[in-house]
Amino acid sequence: MFDPKEKEQQLKAESEQWDTSTPEDARADDIPIIDLEAYFKSGSNDELDVVAEALRTACEETGFFSIVGHGISSHDLNNMFDQVRQFHSMPSDYKNAVLMDRPDWPVGGMGYLPLKNRKLPARATGNVNEAFIVKCDDKLDMNDNQWPDAHGLPKFREQVEQYANQMVSLGRKMLPIYARALDMPNDFFDEAFEKPLFRLRMTHYPAVTLDSENAFGIAPHVDTSFCTLLAQDQPGLTIFSERRKVWVNAPAVDNAFIVNTGELLKQWTNDRFLSTRHFANNNTGTNSRYSIPFFFNANPHHVMSCLSSCCSADNPPKYPPISYAQSQGIVQGE
Repeated sequence: MFDPKEKEQQLKAESEQWDTSTPEDARADDIPIIDLEAYFKSGSNDELDVVAEALRTACEETGFFSIVGHGISSHDLNNMFDQVRQFHSMPSDYKNAVLMDRPDWPVGGMGYLPLKNRKLPARATGNVNEAFIVKCDDKLDMNDNQWPDAHGLPKFREQVEQYANQMVSLGRKMLPIYARALDMPNDFFDEAFEKPLFRLRMTHYPAVTLDSENAFGIAPHVDTSFCTLLAQDQPGLTIFSERRKVWVNAPAVDNAFIVNTGELLKQWTNDRFLSTRHFANNNTGTNSRYSIPFFFNANPHHVMSCLSSCCSADNPPKYPPISYAQSQGIVQGE
């Protein structure tokens, strides 16, 4: 029987044993770059085969890759980052008015997460970041989220909603690539993502002096999503290279998203696709940095059974059929 609480404790215990003390800069092939432009423009099976093969290799060997040619303009990305910076520059009273998990808001896990929080991922010491989080699923929409006072940030909600819609569209456009990479019909994942669960996190990493209390912007963890699409304005992500067995600092590629597999896709593929450990850094000195991860998941009630292409008589399913809702005990890994 699958026990989500036990799984969460297992992941947390494993992460606390990881030695992250000697990361090195990533080599050219540590985080592959996949150009989606030709496939998105043509929709041809030939172009789909090209990007699916690249994605398959990346997910089986590294668990991380960058995408370019994704169709989201640098103008829209810059506007989104501008709104995120404006939100985090507001006074504490303004941000605390939409505090996450406050007693008078009916839905948890959305709103403002203050500096030195111990959530997402849960750790004994605080994560050195602050964030604003929105989420939607089959029952929650943007109107169910908390929003800061529009008098202070008149364009914030409009920009966030536009960006979230763009990311949902991008995630859905990538589903045939994942399906083809896993030797499944191109439309295999479509039904599961008709009403997807997503979480959009707008994160500020203030500059720090490194010490034991400021070791991580976000502590080492693995994501629990189907996949995560990350925009970052500066380098700050460190991942574990499964091929080389070392921690590597990921570069920030212009107008690119860094994409990684989460635990649920790892389980859906019977461990064929990697869910790679990683953590986030703060800058030292005076410069803050910002990142915007988009956690993309199937409908929370869609039951995910092991893909037929990922199991056999000699390689039976390792995990029981499970929905995202049933795995809520490990959501804190995001």
